[in-house]
Amino acid sequence: MVKKIVNEWDPVGLLPSAPDDEYEFEIARIVSLLSNVDTVNTLSDGIAQIFTKAFGWSFSEEECLPVARKIWEETKQKK
Repeated sequence: MVKKIVNEWDPVGLLPSAPDDEYEFEIARIVSLLSNVDTVNTLSDGIAQIFTKAFGWSFSEEECLPVARKIWEETKQKK
């Protein structure tokens, strides 16, 4: 589910011309992060850090919040 959400978000605008696994490394880090966060804002901050480090662009917690909410709803709230 995280992969689907991140690919739909396509934060760097690489899809559909890039391979389907373009964000695989970042998705794996987000999945790992999920077990260590207890709020959607912390998740959003983590996602921002992951993508900033991976692509060298500055991603803010605020711009990552919508995708963090979707991931949170699909993973944390269903447990």
